[in-house]
Amino acid sequence: MSRHLPRTRHAAVAALIAGAVAAGTVVAVDSAAIAAPAAVTAEPSANPDYGSPGQGPEEAVAGDTRATAFAATASTKITRSSVVARARSWVGIGLDYSSGGRHGGYRTDCSGFVSMAWDLDFQPATDTFASRGVTEPITKAELKAGDALLDDDAGSSGHVVLFEKWANSDRTQYWGFDFTPSGVHHRVYDYPYYPGYGPYQPVRYKNIADDVTTPPAPKPGMTDLVAVNINGDAVDDVVGVEASTGKLWLYKGASNGTISSGGNRVEIGSGGWNGMANLAAGDYNGDRKEDIVAVEEASGKLYLYPGTGSGLSSRKEIGSGGWNGMAELMGGDFNGDGRADLAGVEKSTGKLWLYKGNGAGSVGGGSSRVMIGSGGWNGLHDLVGMDIDNDGRSDVVGTEQSTGKLYLYTSNGTGLNSRTEIGSGGWNGMNDLIGGDFTSNANDDLVGVEKATGKLYLYPGTGTGLGARKEIGTGGW
Repeated sequence: MSRHLPRTRHAAVAALIAGAVAAGTVVAVDSAAIAAPAAVTAEPSANPDYGSPGQGPEEAVAGDTRATAFAATASTKITRSSVVARARSWVGIGLDYSSGGRHGGYRTDCSGFVSMAWDLDFQPATDTFASRGVTEPITKAELKAGDALLDDDAGSSGHVVLFEKWANSDRTQYWGFDFTPSGVHHRVYDYPYYPGYGPYQPVRYKNIADDVTTPPAPKPGMTDLVAVNINGDAVDDVVGVEASTGKLWLYKGASNGTISSGGNRVEIGSGGWNGMANLAAGDYNGDRKEDIVAVEEASGKLYLYPGTGSGLSSRKEIGSGGWNGMAELMGGDFNGDGRADLAGVEKSTGKLWLYKGNGAGSVGGGSSRVMIGSGGWNGLHDLVGMDIDNDGRSDVVGTEQSTGKLYLYTSNGTGLNSRTEIGSGGWNGMNDLIGGDFTSNANDDLVGVEKATGKLYLYPGTGTGLGARKEIGTGGW
């Protein structure tokens, strides 16, 4: 009897014969009578929901040119999630079981279905998965998504079920996929398969690969970092907004390139700073104390927070609106006139604009602004105004999104020169870049947060570029 019929039916046939003998209706039985067709008709038909009524011959996938037929070991790797997704693509689309049928080049039978899910270049049958080097045996405890339960008999005596996940904590049932005469199923199975079928052996496709899960980057502890010399000691400090509280904190810089620890930081803004964006710094009012400017996100207004030498005083509106249409604001003296300016990218056009400072607490907007970058600047991120070459004019440094490279655009007093690569790649892994003199050596340095670790790093300026980085914040940035 075909393996796809439950073995309990053997007992049913035996019971019928035994009953006939007891009733005296069978007088004599010879070998010919045992083999008579009448005895076979007593056996019920196969349940179309289970097992296999047969499989087509082993063959290459129709129209496939990725590899030579029967080259399983040369196939490329496939992830477990991809196997499950491919199996799911055949569920509920009305496919009929037929060893002579094809869908997407694969046989529409149980082994053709699993060959499709594994993205094989050819399609073996249940009795040749192992001999062709496609599968290897594993234990029940090793089963993972994309593995299979295989009855490796041939033809209608064999069947294969794709494993997805356990359905209970006892591991007596599992979610899986199989193709039977009633269609392609995604359902819960008793382990290893329904009673009366088998035996089934857990197997693994040799070219399956575990999905690689990248751990999420830590949530930022600080945002909108800005380099500003709050206390006027010739060494720049780090100021930033605490994401969880909206408070503004000062981390005082030291001449050796370090900053104060979290326990020694100073609160200079009691709250609400997470409603501000695009912080930039410079001495905008000419009192030799550096100030902070920021955009109020809700209104688009630009505000100046004058420095006091130890913190910040009450803010003053210096831009009436529309500043939330700008991004990547940078403070610096971009034209070398001794007054702090503001530069930023217009979101709608990608142009870079210079807003010249007047030294009295305001910057020139509207028609007085000067375009210093004609377009494409929204393809960069974390722009920084800093004097890399120590010529008294602020340059622009930024990361190209498409490549992760770091570029320097030196200032010529009226605009920017052609860019120079100063970081060969990997800078997309950094954010909140800020520039200033953190080492008190007249060369501006770069500071940034490593996304994957939340650590703060200093890249010392060399006068032409950047030196090897140094960790100055252990985490939580």
